[in-house]
Amino acid sequence: MARPRQLKHLTALALFSLLAGAANGEPLIVDSFESGDMSATNDNGFSWARNNRTSIVTSDAVVYNNGERNIAIPSGRDWGAKHEDHSLRFRYPAGQSLSEQRFDLGTAHEELWMQYWVKVPINYYHGQKFPNNHKFLSIWMDGYSQNGEGATVIWEFWGSSDGSSRLAVHYNEGAAGVSKGHQQHHAFVSPADQGRWMEITIHLKASSNNDTRDGVIEMWHRWENEPASERKQFHKITDALLSKPSSGIQGWKEGYFMGWANGPYSQDTEWLIDHITISEESLLDSTGLKVEASGNAPKPPVLTIAN
Repeated sequence: MARPRQLKHLTALALFSLLAGAANGEPLIVDSFESGDMSATNDNGFSWARNNRTSIVTSDAVVYNNGERNIAIPSGRDWGAKHEDHSLRFRYPAGQSLSEQRFDLGTAHEELWMQYWVKVPINYYHGQKFPNNHKFLSIWMDGYSQNGEGATVIWEFWGSSDGSSRLAVHYNEGAAGVSKGHQQHHAFVSPADQGRWMEITIHLKASSNNDTRDGVIEMWHRWENEPASERKQFHKITDALLSKPSSGIQGWKEGYFMGWANGPYSQDTEWLIDHITISEESLLDSTGLKVEASGNAPKPPVLTIAN
């Protein structure tokens, strides 16, 4: 039986996924994956890397995984998007540790804001193998962790025996070559949160120079039923040394969502991410899901793809 799916439409993509530049406070980019592929870009050259056990899904099918797909959702799953029809799925098969989606901002930014929605897996239970820290979000300048001269910031969540998790942050100072331990552990998700959407807001600011501890690392969290005005700040570090490389890339440029899970899940487990906003300006005034610059994007054409 043929299944319909949405195709990329130039006008829709221009209005919805390709918001370029920070002029007049506009985001650098907003992507809700409504293009049905990983083609989102902007004037700075933003790009998604290849899917690494990730895929774009609708509520009833995989539509993209390093190319167009038309794979029906297996029974017992829930791929409903937070915003419109598409989201990015992260698949962790039982006993396996890697699912990540890398991105390149194209241009480095000394100050960076990110905001996005994450769906807790419908069968969430933190893996119990020790050590059981899982990557959640990583952002760096010219190279990941000790591989770069610039700084790296990594959020990770750690498990408890009841299947719940706590979120912490740690960072590598960069040129100084020092990696800090995990800080500011905060209750994050638990089996009671299965299937809930949460909004994550991130703020990073590089040190003014490589001798000054004025770098900023901040993170806020809220559940979908909580007003934006009541976002809870999980992490606040305002005295970090977040060095920039001595030449070349001068700020935050690359990263990945999710990543390696040291304590693999005992069952197939899937996270969803949707409506990603990246900006040089504060996103704390955002209500979380807003109509982009020129209003609602027109509906793209529909194509029927045979099995």
